[in-house]
Amino acid sequence: MKYYLGIDIGGTHIKGGIVNLLTNDIHQNILSHEELNATDSTSSIITKVRKVITDIQACMPLSKLGGIGIAMPGPCDYAKGIVAIYGVPKFQSLFGLNLKEEIKKVSDLNTVFINDASAYALGEYYAGAAKDTSRSIIVTIGTGLGSTFLENDTVLNELTEGIPEHGYLYNIPYRDGMADDFFSTRWFVNTWNMLFPDKKVTGVKEIALRASNGDNNAQSLFENFASNFVEFITPFLLNFKPEKLIIGGNIAKASDFFLDNIQFQLKKLNLITKIDICKLWDMSPLIGSAIYTSNILENMENTKEKRHTQQFIAPTNSTATPSGEYDIYPAFPLGKGKIGKGINQLADWIEKHSQIKIDGYIGVFWDELIIKLGEELRKRGKNVRFFHSSVAMKDPQTIEKMIAPYLGGDNPLFGTITDKHLVNWFDENKLNSIQPDPEADLNIFIGTGAALSQWKAPLIYIDIPKNEIQFRMRAGAINNLGLDYRKDNQQAYKQLYFVDWIVLNKHKKQCLPLIDLLIDGQREWDELLMISGNDLREGLHKMSRNFFRVRPWFEPGAWGGQWMKNHIQGLNKEVNNLAWSFELMVLENGLMLESDGYRLEVSFDFLMYSDYQNILGECSETFKYDFPIRFDFLDTFDGDNLSIQCHPRPRYIQEHFNMPFTQDETYYILDCKNSPCVYLGFQDNIVPEEFQYTLERSQQKATKVEIERFVQKHQAKKHDFFLIPNGTIHASGKDCVVLEISSAPYIFTFKMYDWIRMGLDGKPRPLNIQHGMNNLYFERKGEKVIQELICHPYIMKENQECTIEHLPTHKEHFYDVYRYTFKDRIQMNTENTCHVCMIVEGDSVCIETEDGMKQRFNYAETFVIPAAARSYTIINENPDKRIMLVKAFVKKEVTLK
Repeated sequence: MKYYLGIDIGGTHIKGGIVNLLTNDIHQNILSHEELNATDSTSSIITKVRKVITDIQACMPLSKLGGIGIAMPGPCDYAKGIVAIYGVPKFQSLFGLNLKEEIKKVSDLNTVFINDASAYALGEYYAGAAKDTSRSIIVTIGTGLGSTFLENDTVLNELTEGIPEHGYLYNIPYRDGMADDFFSTRWFVNTWNMLFPDKKVTGVKEIALRASNGDNNAQSLFENFASNFVEFITPFLLNFKPEKLIIGGNIAKASDFFLDNIQFQLKKLNLITKIDICKLWDMSPLIGSAIYTSNILENMENTKEKRHTQQFIAPTNSTATPSGEYDIYPAFPLGKGKIGKGINQLADWIEKHSQIKIDGYIGVFWDELIIKLGEELRKRGKNVRFFHSSVAMKDPQTIEKMIAPYLGGDNPLFGTITDKHLVNWFDENKLNSIQPDPEADLNIFIGTGAALSQWKAPLIYIDIPKNEIQFRMRAGAINNLGLDYRKDNQQAYKQLYFVDWIVLNKHKKQCLPLIDLLIDGQREWDELLMISGNDLREGLHKMSRNFFRVRPWFEPGAWGGQWMKNHIQGLNKEVNNLAWSFELMVLENGLMLESDGYRLEVSFDFLMYSDYQNILGECSETFKYDFPIRFDFLDTFDGDNLSIQCHPRPRYIQEHFNMPFTQDETYYILDCKNSPCVYLGFQDNIVPEEFQYTLERSQQKATKVEIERFVQKHQAKKHDFFLIPNGTIHASGKDCVVLEISSAPYIFTFKMYDWIRMGLDGKPRPLNIQHGMNNLYFERKGEKVIQELICHPYIMKENQECTIEHLPTHKEHFYDVYRYTFKDRIQMNTENTCHVCMIVEGDSVCIETEDGMKQRFNYAETFVIPAAARSYTIINENPDKRIMLVKAFVKKEVTLK
């Protein structure tokens, strides 16, 4: 396409024109112009923007155009077309508005936004005063001060020497205000009217007319302006060293009264920068925005990776697996008619209202949702306005400074749990200044934190599973909370764990009672699933009195194995290995709810926020919303040893990481082959200083360590149980599938030796030798290890129906483990505590609760019976095979250290 529509939205006008990219001028003088008052209402301004487009369309069909370029004052989210102008008189009614969606109501063309000063500068570069200039500064002085730093046709906006942030000069402090206060129409008008109240003017043109008629006061005002301007601009000329300084904007039309003065003063300062007045005037931003749009659209990527993983996304529909087969998409039944699907049903719900708030977790693809929802609502004839919460957020630099104390500096893994709240990410004045347009059919306040606004509107909340958030972040498709740039994977996850998830979970908890509609946002928007807030809360409450199983997710690792790939159906068999299955982690797992075959997922947090007392029973006030027990698989079948490691002592994790309790582990050997081992405890002759020196030398020199000189190696058999309280040196050997039963924290693993191998990224995995040395109990050595750290089960009860064994845990563990072996059925009482269970031998069981609910659970599946279930029956579905089941639960009268 050689024709593009360029539009300039200024403080006093909206102008559009057809730009011929072959000649870089206005094609056949096709122009449209609308007078504008920048303080008008939202609808008034939008109506005029649309009119310019439709007027142009009457002269040339939009089908012949390659796109629309819109020059717009900043600040603005130009990539998304969201107006962020705040704190100045113009366009306050547009604050937070998605202008790109407004354009779609009259045009399907691709629309690209650019800063108006940058568009002006590019217009002058391609066809005006900056042509053939390699380095230039272009300033536009009108209702405000615009500025652009150019190197050839590249707009420079990085904060470097000589260039302010974004290339903006308007907000640079100057005298008792900022530059925009002194280099704008209002400075001339306000200064004149203050000096000469009996000769008031409304614009610079009147002052210029007086100056041309010999008015000394008017001439003196222009001289004052010139002196101020030279004083302000000189540091930027000295540092940036442009060939040309080009002045444009309406005030440049009065250059006869100040240009010579500016040149004279600069010459006295020995500055050789050439000063020029623009040549294209108000055509510059039209030409610049059109050419910029052409370049952007030509270079636009057609496809972009949305999620970086080999794991499949959860399907919308799924059925229960056959008896004995592990179900990777477990769901709690809600009954019929509870879950809706698709953007059409969402629009059905939304169009019944005049205002809506759509909040959600980090990781939501907001832009795609707005496009889909906007299209659907336009089809229905709805005049909808989208306002974005993101414009009310503090800038990324302020956010980074605020959260820096929680991110652990250069440490690649560890930080400190934040005490901040989501509201700390926002400028509350900005948030409250976003107001609905009373002339629109529907106003939608959208984005993370939208529920914080004062709009009296129904609340939609969009949830995203934690695994999908990580997949999207690894692909570079999303950023951390409040940031507009990508961090490397380790730093990004660290911020998620210690900051983003913490504040967003607090916000989610506050939202839960207020949610009118919840959306599972992990799939394409045509495949979205949704549930009413009432049905969600009712379903969670029902779950809290019966049973549940979280949706597991699977990850490869440097030491990963093949057992899960070979034993669990529905996983991607093309992955090299699978190291973990996150079976039960409150922070990262989701819960699936089923109705009419649809399986909608919400985060595990929701259940804890809704009904933690029903879930945990007598220990609920000790742990609150932190589900205390974690189950996961460590798969080293045909894989490799885990790193030699330990976990922090209770006081250490509290003081260094602000965690309420530590990670006390156990290893239950679910399956194994080839006489595997577990590394556990120290040799009797351990010398701590020698151990540390050997580890540090290995890290520095990449030399292997004869680890058995220091650490004991124990043969492991199926159903063995190893105890790993905090501060214990340990690792699983290869050719095991370990059911890791532990307390809930899980990233605080101090790796001390990693067998001189690379991680999946081809780099050495970070070690934390000093952290480990600070926490190890070196007295756990020799025979004491066999006595205290290798479990010695004993039979508590045995009869024809059932054998009950106690698998005693260490005194440091706040949870205990029982094992049940039976052929038919057993009856259980919760005794007001939560039971976490797994079948470790056999096919499947059916759980029946007092409420009359039934659910099948299969071999190797983790399931939870809440304390409020009171009693339940476990029925073996295949009596030809015995069932062996382990149950973990919090010990009586537990207190956190």
